[in-house]
Amino acid sequence: MRDFWNDVVVEDEEAVKKAVIDLINAAKPLSYSEIQELRNSSTLCDRSHFQYTVARIAARSGAEVPADLDAIMEDPDFDVRVSFMNDVVKAVDEQPIKPRVHR
Repeated sequence: MRDFWNDVVVEDEEAVKKAVIDLINAAKPLSYSEIQELRNSSTLCDRSHFQYTVARIAARSGAEVPADLDAIMEDPDFDVRVSFMNDVVKAVDEQPIKPRVHR
């Protein structure tokens, strides 16, 4: 993956994903609003809100946000950003919400 705007290349997306998941798991239990913010931002692909929520959780637990998270969120490939956020939420969400189906 690559952040073309800042000319940054992330070699190991899985390592960043694991670091973010570990950061969130270390801060558990999450409040309802924290997990809901993560769910909403991943569903809507709101990368800045996702980063803000991760940073807020990190600040509460005293952890540091992985530096490469910004590069992943700036990746020009929409699918990369969405899959990253969805994978993180699936890993940390203890009570996943079923997607709504419009009939």
